[in-house]
Amino acid sequence: MLGKEQEANFFKYRGVGFRINYLRISVTDRCNLRCIYCMPANGILNKPHSEILSFEQIKRIVKAAAGLGIEKVRITGGEPLVRKDLHLLIEELKNIGSLKELGLTTNGINLSKHASSLKKAGLDRVNISLDSLVPERFERITRGGSLNSVLRAIETCLSIGYSTLKINTVLLKGFNTDEILNFAKMAKARPIDVRFIEYMPTDLNHPSHEDLFFSALEAKRICGDLGRLAPIHSERSSTAKVFRIDGFCGTVGFITPISESFCASCNKLRLTSDGRLRSCLHSSKAIDLKSALETGASEEDLARLVKEAVETKPESHNLLNAPLGRDSEIYSMCQIGG
Repeated sequence: MLGKEQEANFFKYRGVGFRINYLRISVTDRCNLRCIYCMPANGILNKPHSEILSFEQIKRIVKAAAGLGIEKVRITGGEPLVRKDLHLLIEELKNIGSLKELGLTTNGINLSKHASSLKKAGLDRVNISLDSLVPERFERITRGGSLNSVLRAIETCLSIGYSTLKINTVLLKGFNTDEILNFAKMAKARPIDVRFIEYMPTDLNHPSHEDLFFSALEAKRICGDLGRLAPIHSERSSTAKVFRIDGFCGTVGFITPISESFCASCNKLRLTSDGRLRSCLHSSKAIDLKSALETGASEEDLARLVKEAVETKPESHNLLNAPLGRDSEIYSMCQIGG
């Protein structure tokens, strides 16, 4: 294994002075929604259970990565709350003492009934994906989802005291960009952090990226109608440019993977539900950690493979020329854990 000083510095990517310290983990490629920008109406061909990482395998990978400097872990999917007994995984990861933050990204449909047990297990933060505040429109975007379920989950999380509650809104031209001010107003009286995210192209083709793309910079301009936007200085590796509007309790943020790429400061690794470690959301390169585990890999072996993944991290994405799915069988964020 690396010495302590080497471990501390290993994740200083390409000498730019910040550390790759964030691991996103997909616990399933299954989802209970069929959002128009994420997957076809009939869904995707899901991996069989035997090909999905067990909780014990996930814990072993996280422990090895934490030994190299990973400090933040976020559980994703698919929809992570379709995975049974997720609170048990949260408990196991919370026992890895070097982790500083444990979060969850969910569509919120099943969150109300799990929010309390997840918090008791040690979950620190929750991000809820929400693309419309209009019931009929929400149902159209998600192909059948219930907006009331998500709104109820937001109220539940606020009532039981999660330290941070974020709302992630993918900007979809022609679908929800007339709701930008209403989303921003969610942060006015309550400690909610709203994040507007630019739609990233996939090879689904319908609707096309050109049909759906709306710049987060334009969303920022629109939010200026609510008052002065004061920048909040965050870590350089943060993907969002965050602001507080005068008189607001929460914040608004803008994530611009297309109009202003932040690849040069990306601090993330991603672990797919079938055990492949990716250093970039949109790169087809991956290290197969599940196979390594099944052939007897030690913690040192896993650490070496994590380092190998970091070394393949590209300097920038090529999304506009090569959308997700163009060069591989993966074309849905559910399959990666975006």
